[in-house]
Amino acid sequence: MAYDQFSPTPREKFRTVPVLFTILVLFAMILSACGGSANTPNNKGKAVLTVAAQSQDFSQAAFNPYNAHPNSGVLGLVYETLYFANVNDGSYTPWLATDYKWNSDNTQLTFTIRQGVKWNDDKPFDANDVVYTYKALQQYKAADIQGVWNYLKDVTNPDANTVVMTLQKAYPPAFYYIASQVYILPKHIYEPAGDPTKFTPDKPVGTGPFVLSKFSNELATYDKNPGFWKADQVKVDQIKFPAYKGNDAFKLALPKGDIDWAGFFQSDLDTAFVQKDPQHNHYWMAPVNMYALFVNQKDPQLSQLPVRQAINAAIDRDKIAKQAVSGLADPANVTGLILPNQKAYLDSTYSSLSNTANVAQAQKFLTDAGYTKGSDGVFVDKSGKKLAFKMRLVQGYTDWEQAAQIMQQTLKEVGIQVTLDPFTEDAYYPARTDGKWQLMIGGMVGGPNPYYMYNSYLNSKQIGSTNFGQFSDPAVDQALEKFASTTDETVQKQAIQTIEKIYVEKLPILPLYNGPAWFEYRTTRFTGWPDKDNPYAVGSPFTAPDIEQVVLHLQPVQ
Repeated sequence: MAYDQFSPTPREKFRTVPVLFTILVLFAMILSACGGSANTPNNKGKAVLTVAAQSQDFSQAAFNPYNAHPNSGVLGLVYETLYFANVNDGSYTPWLATDYKWNSDNTQLTFTIRQGVKWNDDKPFDANDVVYTYKALQQYKAADIQGVWNYLKDVTNPDANTVVMTLQKAYPPAFYYIASQVYILPKHIYEPAGDPTKFTPDKPVGTGPFVLSKFSNELATYDKNPGFWKADQVKVDQIKFPAYKGNDAFKLALPKGDIDWAGFFQSDLDTAFVQKDPQHNHYWMAPVNMYALFVNQKDPQLSQLPVRQAINAAIDRDKIAKQAVSGLADPANVTGLILPNQKAYLDSTYSSLSNTANVAQAQKFLTDAGYTKGSDGVFVDKSGKKLAFKMRLVQGYTDWEQAAQIMQQTLKEVGIQVTLDPFTEDAYYPARTDGKWQLMIGGMVGGPNPYYMYNSYLNSKQIGSTNFGQFSDPAVDQALEKFASTTDETVQKQAIQTIEKIYVEKLPILPLYNGPAWFEYRTTRFTGWPDKDNPYAVGSPFTAPDIEQVVLHLQPVQ
């Protein structure tokens, strides 16, 4: 089924645990061969930041922000967006636009474009560049990664400082994709080149705080852009991105001090990193996504609420979070909210839901509904059919495997039989919508507020795309539509809490644990990093445009 044109385009798999099969697999290069750390004599007098965020060789073509795999540093540090969206608290910060305004019926957005900004080749930036960028995404579909033309009807600039975006229909949630996920291109560079996804720039020309100074396959170096429109706030002189290709050496480099900033999973992070230098070695894993147990609502037995209630009661979220991700991520909330980020939306009724397994309660749900235990200890329905299910997951995703094994054991204690059904990564992702599974572990992509996740995974219009479990409830659809038709925050909160209640009572998806943005940092050379007490951005160096916000907050240690 085609995607609903007024729903967020599904972003494919997210994986933040860099096991062998994941997108964040890191392999080591020896830092000295890449130019050394910030303490070497060549860097004397400079505030040099070393970041581990590149898992493949650097290439000339990938300094294009619309390349399929842009080089680290390109997004955010060189190319910028109109607004910055902080998914930690849902706030928006004006960036290349200084203001925006919806019209009375929420079908038109008018942006005021920041004046006095220059591209790093000293050419002036204005609304013509903005219009060109969005028009290029319309013309060249492969560049429209966020699917903004699913929402947009037209983009014009009545003058050099104004851009007017007309939507196909009222849809305020599109603002997140339109304003904070599209990187603005220099018209004078990209327009003559044609398809922006196929262009290889001689040098990336952006409006951001850094310029590419040199690169090889193993190392990219960015220097401070003196013409940046907020140049007085940039205290980092140079940023080095060595390409890492070996987990063991990578893990050694961080505690040694060769790296200032990284993002990877390590089960013994406290002992192997923090305790090596507790004063300077830190981490903060911002909860930005979620992992869950999807339930096929078309399965004759799983479509029965008491069965889902029993499975949910048997899930020991505390144990899963502690063992599957070493306690570096919190148990997920059964409402489907990502907490504490979305606490403002939480109905107080659900503020103290249990995260531990309750075998007796699980069995009571079943016996009250007429299920009985067979001689083998497995519950059967009134027709004598066993409660026996297959659980699909990705082989090699160690966190998923451990979560599945924990659930399998607890459900066995309840009297529900679960057989694990491992898929290869390549086979798993395209098969999520095939409907040929019963239970499935998977990731859920978050956003700046709960609407984005709810809409992707619960909207009946998304059956066939991201609504993997084929859940359908008119009340949920109506609440989603209510949220999306207004900018009134009170009305939006009411809509979200309506869905929360349905989520808890009907259990369409069973949340397991929060999906963290892995983030380790050292304060030996720089302070000002985001943390749980000051979550001004996601700290992972893999996250853009957040990476720019982090760098602008950093202060060199004197």
